[in-house]
Amino acid sequence: MQIALFSSTINPKDGYGNITKEYCAQLTQRGLSFVLFLPRSQKEVTNTAHYPFEIRFELPEYIFRIYQPKALGYFKAIDVSEFDLVHSLFAFPYCVLAQRSAKKYQKPYIMGAQGTHGVRPLSYFPEKYFLKSCYKHAAAITVPSEYTKQKICEYAGTQYPITVIHNGVHFDRFQQRTDVQSVRNLYTGKKILLTVGGLWGRKGHDLVLRMLPLVLQKNPNVVYVIVGDGNSKENLEKLAKELGVQDSVDFAGRKSGDELVAYFKACDVYVHTPKVLDLKFEGFGIVYLEASACSRPIVATDAGGIRDAVLDGETGLIADDGDIQGIADRVIQLLEDSSMAAKMGEAGLAYAQKNDWNSIAQQFVNLYSQAHE
Repeated sequence: MQIALFSSTINPKDGYGNITKEYCAQLTQRGLSFVLFLPRSQKEVTNTAHYPFEIRFELPEYIFRIYQPKALGYFKAIDVSEFDLVHSLFAFPYCVLAQRSAKKYQKPYIMGAQGTHGVRPLSYFPEKYFLKSCYKHAAAITVPSEYTKQKICEYAGTQYPITVIHNGVHFDRFQQRTDVQSVRNLYTGKKILLTVGGLWGRKGHDLVLRMLPLVLQKNPNVVYVIVGDGNSKENLEKLAKELGVQDSVDFAGRKSGDELVAYFKACDVYVHTPKVLDLKFEGFGIVYLEASACSRPIVATDAGGIRDAVLDGETGLIADDGDIQGIADRVIQLLEDSSMAAKMGEAGLAYAQKNDWNSIAQQFVNLYSQAHE
């Protein structure tokens, strides 16, 4: 079977790019024949020598609104005659081109919708028309969470046959020995709260900062470590000073590889409290599985597809979206109940292993076989 795989990026520093990279690695390991199609703009930033599969830079530039003149490229089908199946890993706008290409050459196509880009365009016209057409004509639709599935059907006004397949975690990567002590030595005598991810508004770092004074009242030896970078950093630093918690917050910057794993393993509680803003939301949250793969208990908010990544009361505790007191109460509970924290860490480890990329990719391969029958 030959597969035409459409994606917006393979840059592992980008959430979609990391998913693409891991998924392509799984297809390669299985010996499946595929070609990855990326936007032409990605050619300068993608070293094709790093990848043991073919990449074609034939997709148009990413756009959010389809009525722009440069959107014409989305309506010119790409030649997929040599393939048996077309798979658009992510939804709008590349699903439009994938669907049109598959239709012209009479190939089945599978459509993935990670979160925001599978729902938000349904609130605009003419984007809603084109996105609904993509859903209607797909041989299979996949999403990473029940929340994403629910929102697609709600905003489209149609109950599509959608399959939930979680995003995966590279489980073995987080089982390797790392220099955890070097991270702990940076915060000697402190209980470590950790958040990993881009510093963007909807990621919810501000909620953790706002609940930090409540935690410090009962646990003055707590430090909040923020790993990542982004355009909200300056505002978050300002907020920390306004709240008087700047001495208990460390903006550690971007980490990767073994160093990132060490930060996960060094923390006492992983705290990540995203929000739903203007139909922008976390479709799943791979970072929760990464924390679970390191046996860390989690505190999260009920925003987007988080309940598929964190099992409330089992692998972590979930507060209501935006509930600062609720977040603080759950953090305090895990800091003070080491037995509960350990049990959730153990349960999280098992859940992360269940969602290893190997098993996740196999679910997609099974879909390929069904769509190609």
